Amino acid sequence: MNFNEAMEFINSFSRSGKKVEDLSRIKQLLDKIGNPQDSLKFIHIAGTNGKGSVLEYCSEILIEAGYKTGQFTSPFMECYCDRIRINRKNISEEELAEICSSFADFADAPFSQFEISLAVAFLYFKRHKCDIVCLETGLGGRLDATNIIKNPIVSIITSVSLDHMQVLGETVEEIAKQKAGIIKSACPCILSAQNKQSVEEIVRKNAEENKSPLIIPDSEKIEILMEELNGTEFVYKGEKYRINMPGFHQVLNAVTALEAVNIIRDRGFELDNKSIYTGLGQALVVSRIEVVNKEPEIIIDGGHNEAGIDSLINVLKLEKNKSIIGIVGMVKGKNYKYAGKRLSEIFDYAFCVDGFDENSVEAGVLAECFKCPNEYSDYISGMKKAIEYAKKKSALLVVCGSLYFASAVRRFCL
Repeated sequence: MNFNEAMEFINSFSRSGKKVEDLSRIKQLLDKIGNPQDSLKFIHIAGTNGKGSVLEYCSEILIEAGYKTGQFTSPFMECYCDRIRINRKNISEEELAEICSSFADFADAPFSQFEISLAVAFLYFKRHKCDIVCLETGLGGRLDATNIIKNPIVSIITSVSLDHMQVLGETVEEIAKQKAGIIKSACPCILSAQNKQSVEEIVRKNAEENKSPLIIPDSEKIEILMEELNGTEFVYKGEKYRINMPGFHQVLNAVTALEAVNIIRDRGFELDNKSIYTGLGQALVVSRIEVVNKEPEIIIDGGHNEAGIDSLINVLKLEKNKSIIGIVGMVKGKNYKYAGKRLSEIFDYAFCVDGFDENSVEAGVLAECFKCPNEYSDYISGMKKAIEYAKKKSALLVVCGSLYFASAVRRFCL
C-alpha cells in the first residue's frame, strides 16, 4: 500500500460513521490491533474552544524538557499527516501507508475516518516509544473514540460553549456533561477558568463521583502586562510569562497548561522552569489568530462558533488604528448569522465566499448577514480580490469563519 492507496483506504470510511451509543466500535478495532494505547501515557484534552492551544502549550513544554511527545489533533490543517505528530514532526506518508496496510484487513466494520486515524496514531506512537502523548478529542468526550484510553495522567477540559449541538446537545449544560465524560476514576482533572457556573458544577459533580481531584486555575491571580497582536505578557501566581498567541482567551489556555504541568511533574516528569517558559513562549496553533503574511498583513483564524468569533473580535479590537477587511467562509450548522452580525461591527468591508467545502454556506446567503459593505464569490477569486483590496487600503486582512476554510486558504491561496 502506498500513500495514495492509504488515503483511499481512510476515505472509504465515512466522516463520522454510524451514531454510537458506547465505545464498543473503537474497542473492537483496537482489540484487533493489540490495544497499542494501553502501553502509552496520555494527557487527554476536551473542550469546545482552546483544546488545540492547550495541547500545543503542554506539548512544547514537554518537548523542550526532552520528552518524546506524541501529538494527535483534528482536523488536519494543511495535509492529513499533520494530525499525527511526534515532537512537532508529521508522520511520514510512507509510514502512514505502512501502518494502514498492517491493519486494513481487520477494518471490516463501519468505522469512522476518525477511528481509523486514531488507530494509526496509537500504533505510530507505540512504535516510536513515545514518553507521553497529548491527545485531543474529536467531538464531545464521553462517546469520543479517544475516551477509550484508561488512566490518563491528567484530563483537561477547556472552555465549554455552544457547538455541534446536533450531536452534543442544545444547551451548554448538556454539552458540558459530554465533555466531563473524559474524567476517569482517581485521575486528576483540570477545568479552564471562567467557564459558566453551571458548567463548573457539572464538571465538579462528575469529578467527585470519580474521586478525581479537580483543579480550576485562579483567574484573579492573572495580571496582564502587555497585550498585542504578536502575543501577550502576563503574570500568574507571581511568575512572569510570554505567549505568542494573542488574546486573553490564550492566557486562560496557558494557565490551564501551567496547572497541568504541576500534575505531570508529580507523575515523575522533570519539567524545569526554562522548559516551561520557553515552551509556552514558542507554542503556536496553525490558523488560530495566526499572522501568516506581512504585506498585506494577513491573519487566519479558524474560529467557527460564537465564542470563537467573540475571541477573534476581542483581539482585533487591539488594532485600533487600522482598517480591517474580512474574507469569511462558513459551513452549514454553524451560527453564521451571529458571525455576520458581530464581524460587521469591526470589518470595514467583507468578502463572503463559498466553494471551499461541500457543506459551505452559499456566499450570497452569508453576505446577507453582514451589515458592513460586502460582496460575495467563490473563495479562490474572493481571496485574490481581498488581497488586492487590502494592499490598496493598507488594511489588515482577516481570513475567518471555519477551520475548513482556513485549511483551504493555506493550501491553495497562500
